[in-house]
Amino acid sequence: LKKAEQLLDEAGLKKDGKGERMTLTVDYMPGSDVQGKNVAEYLRSQLKKVGIAVQVRASPDFPTWAKRIASHDFDMTTDIVFNWGDPVIGVHRTYLSSNIRDIIWTNTQSYRNPKVDELLAQAGTETDETKRRALYAQFQQIVTEDLPIDFLTVIPYHTLSSKKVHGLPDGIWGLLSPLDDTYLQ
Repeated sequence: LKKAEQLLDEAGLKKDGKGERMTLTVDYMPGSDVQGKNVAEYLRSQLKKVGIAVQVRASPDFPTWAKRIASHDFDMTTDIVFNWGDPVIGVHRTYLSSNIRDIIWTNTQSYRNPKVDELLAQAGTETDETKRRALYAQFQQIVTEDLPIDFLTVIPYHTLSSKKVHGLPDGIWGLLSPLDDTYLQ
């Protein structure tokens, strides 16, 4: 807490007479109380310790939340970012500055870093697995330092089935894969 206070002071965010440095709003996706609302409420209690007042803003439905986030009408939000089976499909859309759009699940945090754009462009076309892995490692190092997104929790995805069900897909796409080889016995 002392280090956080020091960094906030150094950033010019001094406490006012009420002991507050700033007020932020945190939105959460409706229907995700355990994952979203609870995390938002926790953020409120924890950030208060360093003088940041957090207002938790609920949306009445998913379209309202999605419109707020897509139009960049938020300070912070809890969200579920699904990255799919390959970084080109799921990761690039979240970090490329060319993908800052008014569409949900794009680069709605408006993150811009030319080096990240360059690394993702190279990694997206690299066919040598070792070189590709190295490019993504450099990318990860940068976004770990810049922290445009902070992954606080991870939602587990599970597939449960009866012993009578055979041929379920077990690759990276899980049940998003075709089920044409799945059968009951």
